[in-house]
Amino acid sequence: MFRFYRLGIQTVLGTVVIAAGIGLVMASRVPPGATRVAHDLGSAARSVGLFRLQERSGRIVTGEDLAGRVAIASFIFTRCPLSCPRISGVMKDLQGRLAGTDVQLVSISVDPEHDTPTVLSAYARRFGASPDRWWFLTGPKETIYALIRDRFLLSVMESSAPDPSTGVEAIAHSDRLALIDRGRIVGLYESDDPQALEALVARARRCALPGWVRLLPAVNASLNGLSAALLLTGWILILRYRTLRSPNTKRDNPLEDAGLWSGPAGAGVAEPGPRSVSGTAVWRHPLVRAHVTCMVLAVASSTLFLTSYLVYHARAGSVPFPHGGSLRVGYWTILLSHTVLATVSVPLILMTVFRAWRGDLVRHTRIAPITLPIWFYVGVTGVVIYLMLYHWPAPGSGSPGAF
Repeated sequence: MFRFYRLGIQTVLGTVVIAAGIGLVMASRVPPGATRVAHDLGSAARSVGLFRLQERSGRIVTGEDLAGRVAIASFIFTRCPLSCPRISGVMKDLQGRLAGTDVQLVSISVDPEHDTPTVLSAYARRFGASPDRWWFLTGPKETIYALIRDRFLLSVMESSAPDPSTGVEAIAHSDRLALIDRGRIVGLYESDDPQALEALVARARRCALPGWVRLLPAVNASLNGLSAALLLTGWILILRYRTLRSPNTKRDNPLEDAGLWSGPAGAGVAEPGPRSVSGTAVWRHPLVRAHVTCMVLAVASSTLFLTSYLVYHARAGSVPFPHGGSLRVGYWTILLSHTVLATVSVPLILMTVFRAWRGDLVRHTRIAPITLPIWFYVGVTGVVIYLMLYHWPAPGSGSPGAF
C-alpha cells in the first residue's frame, strides 16, 4: 500500500538531501565564533533589579522605569578619549535605526563623580541625543559599579596608570551593549561588530512588538502541528475505510481501494470507472465523511497559518538562528526543505482538494498520495523550526562572565 506514496516520499527525501548539502556549504561560510558576538542569555536572563539614578534632566530613574520597557544600555564616561565616543556613536546610530519604536536608549556613566547632570547634558548634545528616547544616567559610584558587576555581569575598574596613547583609559569598562526586555537583561552584544549590531536591532524590534504579535510564533507552530495531526487522522480514517470495504482482498490499485475501479480485483488492466462519482455511496460512508472533515480542517489550519506567518514576519522581520556548527547545518536543512516543500505543497493541495470537490475521485486518488507526505512534512517541520528557533537553549546560556 505504501508504494502508492512513493513519489511523495521520494520528493521529501530528495529535497532534504539537497537542503542538507546547501546547509553544509552555508555553515562553512560562517566564521568560527561568529555567533558569540551576539550573546543571547536565554534561560540565564536576569532582572536588572532595583536602582535609583539621576538622568541628565534631573529626573530620577529607577528599576521600575525599565520594568515595562525595552531598552538598550551602554556604559561610558565623558572624559573617555577612545572607546566611549565610539560607543556613543553606535548608540546615536541605533537612535536613528530604531526610530518609530518604543525602544529606550540608556547610557550609564562609570565616572559619576565627574559626570554630573550638567556635564552629561553637554555630552548628550554632542551626539544629538533625544531627551525622551536616550537617557544619560549618573549617581552614586557604588550603586553604578554594583549594578554593572552584579546585574549585568560585566567588568568595570579604575586604572592605576591611565595612558590614552597606549589605549589604557582611566576607567576600564565593558563596551558591550545590553538588551533589556521589560526589566530583564536578555542579551549582550559587541558594540564593535556589525553582525552583532544587526542582531541587536532585529531583536530589539521584536521585543518591542505588541504582545499579540509576539504570540504569533507559538500560534503558527500550533497551527502547523494541528494541520499535521489532522492529516494523519484523515489518512488513518481512509485507510480504515478501505480495509473495511474488502478486508480479505489484496488490492493492487489505489483506485480499486477507493471503489473507483471497474475491472476485476487485482487485474491491474481494467479502465477506471466514471471520472465523476459525486453522489455515490462512497461519500455517505461515516469514515469517508470523517476523512473529508479532517482534510477540510487541515486546509483551514494551513490557511490560517499562512496568514499568521505573513502578518508576523511583516511586523518582526526575519529571526536569525543563534547556533553554529552541526546545529546550524541541521536547522538550515530543515528550514530550506520546509520552505521549498511548503511552496510546492500549495498548488498540490489546491489540485487535490479541487478534484475531490468536483467529485473527480479517480484523479484525486492519483495526486493525494503525492500531496500527503509533502504536506505532512511541512506541518511537522514547522513545529520543529519553532522549537529550535525559540526554545533551544541559547549558546552558552549560562553565566557569560565579565567582558
